[in-house]
This record gives sequence, C-alpha cells and structure tokens, in this order.
Amino acid sequence: MKKFFFIPFLLMGFVQMGFGQIYSYPNLVKNFSTTYATGTARMQALGGTHSVLGADLSSIAGNPAGLGFYTRSELGMSLGFQTASTTSTYLGQTSTSNNSQFHVPNFALVVASEQFDDRDWNGSFGIGYSRQVLFNQPISVTGTNNRSSILDSFIESANAKNATGASLDAEYDSKSNTADSPEAVAYQAYLLNPSTSGGRPFTRFEPNLPTKQMGIASNEGAFTQWDFSYGANYLNKFYVGVGLHFGKIVSTSTTNWTEEFVGAKYVRGLDYQEKLTTSGSGLSASLGAIYKLSNSLRVALSIQSPMYFDIMNEKLEGKLSPDVKSIPSYDQYNNPVYIINVKPVLLTANEFSYHMRSPLKLAGGIAYFIGKIGFLTMDLEYVNYTGMDVSTSELTLAQNQNFKDKNTNLINKYFQSAMNIKIGTEFRVLPNLSLRGGVAQYANPYSSTYDSIDRTMTQFSGGIGYKSSEFYIDLAGIYRTGNDAYTAYSLANAADYGSAALKLNNTQVMVSAGVYF
Repeated sequence: MKKFFFIPFLLMGFVQMGFGQIYSYPNLVKNFSTTYATGTARMQALGGTHSVLGADLSSIAGNPAGLGFYTRSELGMSLGFQTASTTSTYLGQTSTSNNSQFHVPNFALVVASEQFDDRDWNGSFGIGYSRQVLFNQPISVTGTNNRSSILDSFIESANAKNATGASLDAEYDSKSNTADSPEAVAYQAYLLNPSTSGGRPFTRFEPNLPTKQMGIASNEGAFTQWDFSYGANYLNKFYVGVGLHFGKIVSTSTTNWTEEFVGAKYVRGLDYQEKLTTSGSGLSASLGAIYKLSNSLRVALSIQSPMYFDIMNEKLEGKLSPDVKSIPSYDQYNNPVYIINVKPVLLTANEFSYHMRSPLKLAGGIAYFIGKIGFLTMDLEYVNYTGMDVSTSELTLAQNQNFKDKNTNLINKYFQSAMNIKIGTEFRVLPNLSLRGGVAQYANPYSSTYDSIDRTMTQFSGGIGYKSSEFYIDLAGIYRTGNDAYTAYSLANAADYGSAALKLNNTQVMVSAGVYF
C-alpha cells in the first residue's frame, strides 16, 4: 500500500547536483536537471562548446544542426573515469570524502544520406546514447554540536502536528516494526519523551549534553538519454536540425546520520539511515541552426525544450537504531524498571509518484576559424530554472492542486534563470594532431532569497586529438569546482542548528574513438 508524507529534514547528496537543501521537490527537479559539459572527449576538452562546430557525435544530443556538416558516416564511443571529492567544514571540523567511477559518456552512429533531389540540400541522421548527469558526488560531515540533535527536529515535528503519545502509537505497526513518520520512529525507539499525560510538549534525554555528529552519504545512478536527430545543410552555408530525446533517471541516495551524546546517563546515541530511490522516464525535443557568415566565421542558435517526465517513482526507506545505556521506565504493575535493550525501528516505506518538468535551455554560439590552423569558439547557454515544474495526481483533486501551488511558489521564490558561458580553442600542431583547451562557468541557479551562498561552478579542460582519413582518437581531462552547503536538519530557531560549508571537486579523464565509413 502506498503511503505519502513529507519528510521534514534533509536527504543528502545527489551527484553532480547541488546538495544540502532541505528535502523538497523543487530541489530534486533542479538536481536531476543540472548538466555540465557533455559529449565526446573533443567537445568536453573544448569546455563543452559544441553548439556551433558540427561534424561531431555530440551534435546528436546537442545542436542537431551540426549533423549537417557530415559528408560521410561515423561510428564512435567514449569511455570515462571520474573522481568526485567533497570537503566539508561543519562546526569547525573538516572532513573529506572521495568516490571514483568508470562510465560511458556516449556512443553514437551517424549515417550520412544522399543529397536531396534538388541537389541543394545534404543531410545526416544520428542515433546515440548520452550520459547527461552522473550521480556520484559523496559527502561526509563531522562535528560536535553543543546546541541541538536531530532528535530536536523530530520533537518540533511532533509538537507542530499536535501529536500525542497515543497518536504516535497509532502510527506504529508492531508486526512489521514500522512507524509512519520519523517522530513516530523516534518515539517507539524511546528517544522522545512525553512531558505530560497527553505527550506534548515532547522532550529528549539530557538535551544539554555535547553531541558528536557524523553524516555520510553515498550516491548511485545517472540521467541518461537516447537521442535521435537529423541535420541538413543548404548549399554548405545554412544548417538546420531537429532532435528527439528520451531520458531516463535512476538514482539511489543512501544517507547515514550518527550521533553520540557525550557523558550520557540514559542514551549513548543513535544511528539514522535513509535510502531514497527515484526512477522515471522523460521526453524532450531540440531544434537548432548554424549559419556561415563567411569561411572564417559562423554562428549558431539552438533550443532544447524542457524534458517532461510523466511519472517519477520514488521510494523512501529508513531505520533508526538507538544506542541505549539505561532508560528509566515502569512495568505493567507501575514498578520502576530500566530498559537496556531497544531494537531498531523502521520508517514505513513511502512510495510516491509525481510529474516533473526540467528547465528550458537556449544556447547561442560563435566560432572564428584561423584557416586550417585552428579556431576559437564560445557558447552562451540560458537555463530557465524558474520554468521548472512539479505536480502529482496521487492525491485528491484539492491536495494535488495544493501540492503544485506550493512547489510552484518555492520555485519562483528560490530559483533564478542562469547564463552559462563556455569558451574553447583548438590548434593543429601537426597535420593529424590537435591540442585543445577550454573553460566554462555555470551560474548559480539559486536566488538571493534562498541563501547567500554562491553556487557558481567553474570548469577547466584540455585535451589532444589524432585524426586520419579513416579514424580518430581524442583524449580529454576536465576539472570542475564550486561551493555548496549541507544542512542535516533545521529548527525553528536558526541559532540552534548549523550547516556545513562544502567544496565540491570533480575530475574526469575520458577517451573517445571512432571510425569513418
């Protein structure tokens, strides 16, 4: 049976995505939608500037007009090795976590077609697989908190919904040992105490003790696409193309939050685990054009529609394991007893489905060619994060509308449109050998009404490529860095909880190879 409830605290960590936002669907949509440099090793070495260049497999998922440059067919594939690291500073303590992974950035086939009957047009069809986002950015935080515990967030949730001991008991199923909310889980684990016969306000044992806290997250999955595109050129001067893209998201985020109460008499600590599994499929379209102003100068414009995910299925699971020393209580005869063993309590698996729309992307590019020596190129990419959307049809009509309105308001309040800039250059050092370099800046998608953190990401890249009349091989290295934040839980009084400052680093080495026929 499906159950639906909102979780009032953080689910950590989505890779190549932002972190540290209190769990909300707008943040999930943003995290699933934020892409960086994609495509072949050649284009990634150029900073991701593939909107205007053409004759590259990256055109299938990018600007389909680039397929119009093909004069012969091509089959190619890329392999990548990516290392993600996160350095966190939480309550004065610093932690670093790392994760590495082999992956397939793309593979594709372009079939160059014959000329049209009027002999003025020439076109090519491309089909390919592309990895848009790889979810592997790890996170760990550690520190000693003298103000609060995650239990305080559970207490505030219980008090806010006017819970009683009886109502929290009603959320618990003794047969499956599951409870429907984190506060009910904590109550069944003897970590929330009723202060009155009715329960409210709830408290916890020894709230003034220093609390050693540690959070760890691991992530798996990716946002991938199957791309089908066609591009044609008119008199080798004007190029136009259209593409259809079938996306799939598979993401698993596993988090672990551990606390140790220093000098405790009753409860030594706790361990809270969560796993959020999300999957869904979507559809988008792209349209692009490239125009040669001269043999040396060309410009491009492309648009990628939002990707519409009709059904996003998620499942949230959790477990709270208390480390009990000696909890005072009473037996059925009202005699004082001490509880020394408390088994873990599970969070009832929460399954929910929703609809999601990613932001629209509009890109423009320009390239200047220096004869056959090389070129300089630049892309500007506009991402309309305020156009994201999330809705559901799981609830009643009124609840569905409230769900959509609430998330629309959050999107409009906390997000802004972003303008990304990418610059790349390539120079031929030998007849068949070229050197490449690039830099890109991905603007902060969050507005100042969200927080004061600048989440701009900066990327540097470089590479080398060999190309003959029959095959090619390209090597690229990409390094990206930026800042973010992680908030494990929030409380009504902002002074009672803290956030970890994050430094995100991502390094990738990739190789692409292909043959012409």
